[in-house]
Amino acid sequence: MATEVEQHIKVDVEGGVGWIRFNRPEKMNAIGTLTRKQLGDAIKQAEKDDAVRVVVLTGSGRAFCSGADVTEMVGDGQMRTPEDVGNVLRNEYMPMLTRLRTMPKPVIAAMNGPAVGIGASYALACDIRIAVPEAYLLEAFINIGLAPDGGVSWLLPRLVGTGVAYEMFFTGKPLSATDAHRLGVINRVVPQERFEEEVRELATQLAAQPPKAMAAAKRAVNHALESSYEEALEFESYLQEAQAASQEFVDGVQAFLARRAKK
Repeated sequence: MATEVEQHIKVDVEGGVGWIRFNRPEKMNAIGTLTRKQLGDAIKQAEKDDAVRVVVLTGSGRAFCSGADVTEMVGDGQMRTPEDVGNVLRNEYMPMLTRLRTMPKPVIAAMNGPAVGIGASYALACDIRIAVPEAYLLEAFINIGLAPDGGVSWLLPRLVGTGVAYEMFFTGKPLSATDAHRLGVINRVVPQERFEEEVRELATQLAAQPPKAMAAAKRAVNHALESSYEEALEFESYLQEAQAASQEFVDGVQAFLARRAKK
């Protein structure tokens, strides 16, 4: 008799919102081999599914994600080889994180608790972050003799500046939700009792927005991060030209004129 596969990732789609939930609360949602496989499949499906207009990544229990399951790095009493570690990053984590950053849909990190190591990388790869007061970001690689990974060496300095990023990388000290909000890393901090309600409210609002216009905004920002000001202006012109030819633009202008006529 076949053994039922554990659900390390739970997926629900409702009202245009695709909820992807880390589901190992007993391990604070640490990411192991099965988690990576299920998470990769879930992210890929969310991008392809036309019924999903917004993606929410969150956790079960008291953590968002506590990072990689270090116990799997010592399988059968043997440390994984350096090549194994590098290959997992290149072949498994990199495609998932890149997909989150580039998919033509808004992605919200609903940080129901701490985001540690590669868990922080997932939160930072999302477009918007909402957190409970107890949440924090922790780059704890230094504590086990590793360097930052999961794209955080690129993302974190752009969000907080090199000084704060270096201090986090060198000391392994957490960045609280309050400080992350002050620095602009987290969009808002919401009490636990209102957390899911506010996440749902924002996700529902975004699901009702013109999807191609949101996709164009995301492309514009991602392009601008690697461009000169003049290159960003040119790319915006290209995107705006495409949007001006879309039905979204026609519908938006008609709705605007109808509202003005009522005043």
